[in-house]
Amino acid sequence: MAFAIASISAYAKPHCQSFNNYDDKVTIIFADDSAGDTYSVSDVKLIPSWKGKEYKATSVSVSVNNGVATVTLTFDHLTKFSSPKVELKINGKKASFKVCQ
Repeated sequence: MAFAIASISAYAKPHCQSFNNYDDKVTIIFADDSAGDTYSVSDVKLIPSWKGKEYKATSVSVSVNNGVATVTLTFDHLTKFSSPKVELKINGKKASFKVCQ
């Protein structure tokens, strides 16, 4: 039973901290309080609510401090979107979160 509890607490729980569409780019910053020692992010996509085109991140920056990861994602500038979500892999496992607005 201890193994199951350890797996649950180690599972990525990203939550959006900020979002902006300035300077001809979209920037999304999220945090994960259960980062541990290593934290890798890959296969990042921004997905509009109307399930249109998916947008790949143009830049991903990760920093980990005291077990908390802060990740900055950058995408090309978008002129239209509503309630998008981000899908990505964290340490090789699929994860997603709604973008704060």
